[in-house]
Amino acid sequence: MTPVRRNSAAPLRDLTGGAFPLRAPLLTFLRLLSCLFCLLLLPGCLQSLFPKSSPPQFYRIDYPFHPSSCAEPFPATVRIWPFNGALPYDRQEMIATAPGLQVRFSSHYQWVASPPDMIANDLVRDLSIGKVFENVASAKSSMAAAYGISGQLYRFDLEKRGASSYALLDLEITLWREKPRTVIFRKHFHYQSPPLTSNGPSEFAAAISELVSHLSMDLRNDLCTLSKDSSHPAGD
Repeated sequence: MTPVRRNSAAPLRDLTGGAFPLRAPLLTFLRLLSCLFCLLLLPGCLQSLFPKSSPPQFYRIDYPFHPSSCAEPFPATVRIWPFNGALPYDRQEMIATAPGLQVRFSSHYQWVASPPDMIANDLVRDLSIGKVFENVASAKSSMAAAYGISGQLYRFDLEKRGASSYALLDLEITLWREKPRTVIFRKHFHYQSPPLTSNGPSEFAAAISELVSHLSMDLRNDLCTLSKDSSHPAGD
């Protein structure tokens, strides 16, 4: 009677044709190799289930400078302070609004900076080139300034109305004299683009850039008119 072997594992043949039992260390090694193989495949599996999203696309306000005549510029320096943005226009995501108080943010299409910062930076350039003031300083400049300008942004978005869409720009700009601290100009500016042919980010960026260009021209014309008033001399 042939005795029954308690080792149920099938023997493996060596290179000489002999047989040897599958020892415990070899089983452990094969299990580890199998686990390592699964770990190597796991990132690929996760990537297919959760694909990486494409990086965001950034846009900026871009328009050519349009000169305006300012026969009597302010004989002093003005500092352009940061503009404030009413919620939700203090963030970089492009915004689309619709009737019913609906607001949508685009995480994929964004501005290079917040709309208030972009507008303030463009006005630094335009007021400087346009010679509306003797000098124009940014908020970080150490140059002494007799005047200050800041603004409050209320709308900077793509508004959908039925089948049509429009770019909207709505803000208030204030000019004050530093000594004594006196507001000498405050105006609310509101602009709306013609109907857009699409809701794409490129057309929206181009339309809102055109509105900021109109703002720049209107503001410079208003300030040039104001500069003719001798009741607002430069501060000490």
